[in-house]
Amino acid sequence: MRVAQFINKHMIQLLMAVIALGLLLGYLLPDTGKRLQVFYPVALFIMLYPMMVGIKIGEVVGAARRVGFMTVVMVFNYLISPLLAALLARVFLSGYPDFAVGLILTGVVPCAGMIVAWTAMAKGNAPMTLVITVTSLLAGIVLIPLWMSALAGKYVPVDAWKMLQTIFYTIVVPLVLGNLTRVWLVKKWGQKKFADYKPVFPAVSALGMYLVFFISMMSESVTLVRNPQYLGVIALPLVIFYTLLFGVSILYARLTRTGYPDMVALAYGVSGKNISIALALAVVFFSPLTVMIIAVKPLIQVLFMAGFFRLSPYLQKYWVKVVPEPGAAR
Repeated sequence: MRVAQFINKHMIQLLMAVIALGLLLGYLLPDTGKRLQVFYPVALFIMLYPMMVGIKIGEVVGAARRVGFMTVVMVFNYLISPLLAALLARVFLSGYPDFAVGLILTGVVPCAGMIVAWTAMAKGNAPMTLVITVTSLLAGIVLIPLWMSALAGKYVPVDAWKMLQTIFYTIVVPLVLGNLTRVWLVKKWGQKKFADYKPVFPAVSALGMYLVFFISMMSESVTLVRNPQYLGVIALPLVIFYTLLFGVSILYARLTRTGYPDMVALAYGVSGKNISIALALAVVFFSPLTVMIIAVKPLIQVLFMAGFFRLSPYLQKYWVKVVPEPGAAR
């Protein structure tokens, strides 16, 4: 538990250390990273399976109770976000096809389970984010391949059918196994003990993510070290992407007089992208350079999510004045 708590508390710092170590060893030991790529399937399983243990498929029924709100979330997640990413890729990354694909993949994937914790900390509608997470994840099984074929196909070949099959194995199978594991553990331990050990699962998932990033950074270390300008090329459109996603979602909530708890759920639900799924697809279908933009993404994404959390007390005071009725169904 202490190790898990340490990993969860210092996840971004550890990620930066892993990336730096991968770059250093990859530069000192060229071609070693490519030999380590045989461990990708193991690393992906370690990353995806524990992540799914905390996600309840049954939460999707909650979408029926908030059809209007969920429709808005889906429009943001699977229309505005992909098109915004494609536009930024065309403007900033047309000369870097591998990076362009990574940015589009960032815009196409759904939100991650971590948004529940962020929403709760910001005093938002955390139960609603559970519904958003599961519904967006299931919708992504079909929508991710379609959008990647339509938007990323102009940069690199994309086999939508093969991607659909891969998503089935990387999302549906771990999701089902994760739910079965959760049910079994709750039956064996009880709900309280399971809740006590729940932080272990994201920590284990993070270890798989670190391994994938480590191998990827080793594989492309020489390229990145010799081209340090790539970091700026990648970071600029990502910063603009997250600025617009957070900004537009908050502006929409203000204009429609959406209550503060739902506003927080909306902002995190459309901006807290699922790094694990993006990483898994990048590893299976695209180049290590595409993985590189996914490696930079969590560093920028967490900065925006933490920044929103820091501003949340001031936003809440403002929201109470302009939208007196919270209007959040809990």
